[in-house]
Amino acid sequence: MTTIRHLLSTALLATAALAQTTGVPGINDYTVNGLGSGATSCSSMCFPNGGVTLNLAVSAPAGSVVLVLFNFCPCTTCSIPAPTNSCLPSIPLTACGGSNQSLDMSMVAACGIAFTAVMTTNTAGTLSMPLTIPPIAGVPCASAVLSTQAVVLNTCGLGLVGVPGPFVMTQSFTLLF
Repeated sequence: MTTIRHLLSTALLATAALAQTTGVPGINDYTVNGLGSGATSCSSMCFPNGGVTLNLAVSAPAGSVVLVLFNFCPCTTCSIPAPTNSCLPSIPLTACGGSNQSLDMSMVAACGIAFTAVMTTNTAGTLSMPLTIPPIAGVPCASAVLSTQAVVLNTCGLGLVGVPGPFVMTQSFTLLF
Protein backbone atom coordinates (compact mmCIF):
# COMPACT_ATOMS: atom_id res chain seq x y z
CA MET A 1 0.00 0.00 0.00
CA THR A 2 2.85 2.38 0.78
CA THR A 3 4.33 1.72 -2.65
CA ILE A 4 1.06 2.60 -4.41
CA ARG A 5 0.76 5.82 -2.38
CA HIS A 6 4.37 6.70 -3.18
CA LEU A 7 3.86 6.07 -6.91
CA LEU A 8 0.65 8.09 -6.94
CA SER A 9 2.22 11.06 -5.15
CA THR A 10 5.26 10.89 -7.46
CA ALA A 11 2.99 10.87 -10.52
CA LEU A 12 1.04 13.85 -9.21
CA LEU A 13 4.24 15.80 -8.53
CA ALA A 14 5.57 14.97 -12.00
CA THR A 15 2.32 16.18 -13.58
CA ALA A 16 2.52 19.44 -11.62
CA ALA A 17 6.13 19.94 -12.68
CA LEU A 18 5.15 19.65 -16.34
CA ALA A 19 2.65 22.52 -16.15
CA GLN A 20 5.18 25.32 -16.26
CA THR A 21 6.85 27.66 -18.75
CA THR A 22 10.65 27.29 -18.92
CA GLY A 23 13.04 30.19 -19.55
CA VAL A 24 15.58 29.85 -22.38
CA PRO A 25 18.44 32.40 -22.48
CA GLY A 26 18.21 34.51 -25.64
CA ILE A 27 14.49 33.73 -26.12
CA ASN A 28 12.41 34.11 -22.93
CA ASP A 29 14.65 33.93 -19.84
CA TYR A 30 13.67 36.00 -16.78
CA THR A 31 15.71 36.37 -13.60
CA VAL A 32 15.38 38.12 -10.26
CA ASN A 33 18.67 39.30 -8.74
CA GLY A 34 20.49 36.95 -11.14
CA LEU A 35 18.57 33.91 -9.86
CA GLY A 36 16.27 31.61 -11.79
CA SER A 37 17.89 31.51 -15.24
CA GLY A 38 16.55 28.53 -17.16
CA ALA A 39 14.08 27.75 -14.38
CA THR A 40 10.49 26.68 -14.82
CA SER A 41 7.61 28.86 -13.68
CA CYS A 42 6.43 29.32 -10.14
CA SER A 43 9.72 29.14 -8.32
CA SER A 44 9.39 30.98 -5.00
CA MET A 45 12.00 33.44 -3.78
CA CYS A 46 12.15 34.85 -0.26
CA PHE A 47 13.29 38.40 0.51
CA PRO A 48 12.66 38.66 4.28
CA ASN A 49 10.61 41.74 5.17
CA GLY A 50 11.38 43.68 1.99
CA GLY A 51 13.71 46.66 2.23
CA VAL A 52 15.46 45.47 -0.94
CA THR A 53 15.93 46.55 -4.54
CA LEU A 54 15.26 43.69 -6.91
CA ASN A 55 17.01 43.56 -10.27
CA LEU A 56 14.56 42.07 -12.78
CA ALA A 57 16.30 40.99 -15.98
CA VAL A 58 15.17 39.41 -19.26
CA SER A 59 17.29 37.71 -21.91
CA ALA A 60 15.55 37.76 -25.31
CA PRO A 61 16.37 38.59 -28.95
CA ALA A 62 18.09 41.98 -29.36
CA GLY A 63 15.62 44.85 -29.71
CA SER A 64 12.66 42.88 -28.33
CA VAL A 65 9.89 44.78 -26.60
CA VAL A 66 9.15 43.20 -23.22
CA LEU A 67 6.17 43.72 -20.91
CA VAL A 68 6.89 42.79 -17.30
CA LEU A 69 3.68 41.86 -15.45
CA PHE A 70 3.02 41.90 -11.70
CA ASN A 71 0.20 40.97 -9.36
CA PHE A 72 -0.27 40.42 -5.65
CA CYS A 73 -1.12 36.69 -5.68
CA PRO A 74 1.11 33.61 -5.81
CA CYS A 75 2.05 32.18 -9.19
CA THR A 76 -0.50 29.79 -10.73
CA THR A 77 0.82 27.38 -13.34
CA CYS A 78 -0.99 27.22 -16.65
CA SER A 79 -3.53 29.94 -15.83
CA ILE A 80 -3.98 30.57 -19.55
CA PRO A 81 -2.50 27.91 -21.87
CA ALA A 82 -0.84 28.66 -25.18
CA PRO A 83 -0.06 26.88 -28.43
CA THR A 84 3.42 25.39 -28.77
CA ASN A 85 5.91 27.94 -30.11
CA SER A 86 8.67 27.08 -32.57
CA CYS A 87 11.30 29.51 -31.33
CA LEU A 88 15.00 28.71 -31.79
CA PRO A 89 16.69 27.81 -29.58
CA SER A 90 13.62 25.82 -28.65
CA ILE A 91 11.64 26.21 -25.45
CA PRO A 92 11.19 22.81 -23.75
CA LEU A 93 7.78 21.18 -24.12
CA THR A 94 6.84 21.30 -20.45
CA ALA A 95 3.94 23.71 -20.11
CA CYS A 96 0.28 22.72 -19.98
CA GLY A 97 0.68 19.10 -20.99
CA GLY A 98 2.36 19.28 -24.36
CA SER A 99 2.83 22.98 -25.04
CA ASN A 100 5.82 25.07 -24.09
CA GLN A 101 3.96 28.25 -23.13
CA SER A 102 1.40 29.53 -20.63
CA LEU A 103 0.52 32.55 -18.58
CA ASP A 104 1.50 31.38 -15.10
CA MET A 105 -0.07 34.14 -13.02
CA SER A 106 -3.44 33.95 -11.29
CA MET A 107 -6.05 35.81 -13.31
CA VAL A 108 -8.90 35.65 -10.81
CA ALA A 109 -10.56 39.04 -10.32
CA ALA A 110 -8.84 39.64 -6.98
CA CYS A 111 -5.40 39.22 -8.59
CA GLY A 112 -5.49 40.30 -12.24
CA ILE A 113 -2.53 42.30 -13.48
CA ALA A 114 -1.71 44.91 -10.84
CA PHE A 115 0.89 46.80 -12.86
CA THR A 116 3.07 46.46 -15.97
CA ALA A 117 6.40 47.87 -17.11
CA VAL A 118 7.34 48.10 -20.82
CA MET A 119 11.00 47.92 -21.83
CA THR A 120 13.22 47.09 -24.83
CA THR A 121 16.22 44.77 -24.81
CA ASN A 122 19.59 46.27 -25.71
CA THR A 123 21.84 45.14 -28.60
CA ALA A 124 23.07 42.24 -26.43
CA GLY A 125 19.47 41.03 -26.01
CA THR A 126 19.16 41.86 -22.33
CA LEU A 127 17.30 44.34 -20.21
CA SER A 128 17.17 44.99 -16.52
CA MET A 129 14.88 46.95 -14.29
CA PRO A 130 15.29 47.77 -10.62
CA LEU A 131 12.22 47.40 -8.42
CA THR A 132 12.52 48.79 -4.92
CA ILE A 133 10.48 46.98 -2.28
CA PRO A 134 10.03 49.03 0.90
CA PRO A 135 10.41 47.44 4.35
CA ILE A 136 7.42 45.26 5.20
CA ALA A 137 6.52 44.55 8.81
CA GLY A 138 5.49 41.07 9.83
CA VAL A 139 6.57 37.47 9.58
CA PRO A 140 9.55 37.14 7.18
CA CYS A 141 8.51 35.70 3.79
CA ALA A 142 4.90 35.43 4.90
CA SER A 143 3.77 39.07 5.05
CA ALA A 144 3.44 39.99 1.37
CA VAL A 145 3.46 38.24 -2.00
CA LEU A 146 4.15 39.48 -5.53
CA SER A 147 4.18 37.35 -8.65
CA THR A 148 5.83 38.40 -11.88
CA GLN A 149 6.17 37.11 -15.44
CA ALA A 150 7.25 38.80 -18.66
CA VAL A 151 5.87 38.82 -22.20
CA VAL A 152 8.48 39.01 -25.00
CA LEU A 153 7.19 40.29 -28.35
CA ASN A 154 8.76 37.85 -30.79
CA THR A 155 7.64 36.62 -34.23
CA CYS A 156 8.23 32.98 -33.23
CA GLY A 157 5.57 33.31 -30.51
CA LEU A 158 1.98 32.28 -31.08
CA GLY A 159 0.53 34.04 -28.02
CA LEU A 160 -2.02 32.56 -25.62
CA VAL A 161 -5.37 30.85 -26.11
CA GLY A 162 -7.70 33.70 -27.09
CA VAL A 163 -4.82 36.23 -27.29
CA PRO A 164 -2.89 35.73 -30.57
CA GLY A 165 0.86 36.46 -30.77
CA PRO A 166 3.45 37.22 -31.82
CA PHE A 167 4.80 36.84 -28.29
CA VAL A 168 6.29 34.28 -25.90
CA MET A 169 6.00 34.11 -22.14
CA THR A 170 8.92 33.90 -19.73
CA GLN A 171 8.94 31.79 -16.62
CA SER A 172 7.17 33.36 -13.64
CA PHE A 173 8.18 33.77 -10.01
CA THR A 174 6.41 34.13 -6.68
CA LEU A 175 8.28 36.71 -4.58
CA LEU A 176 7.71 36.49 -0.84
CA PHE A 177 8.46 39.30 1.61
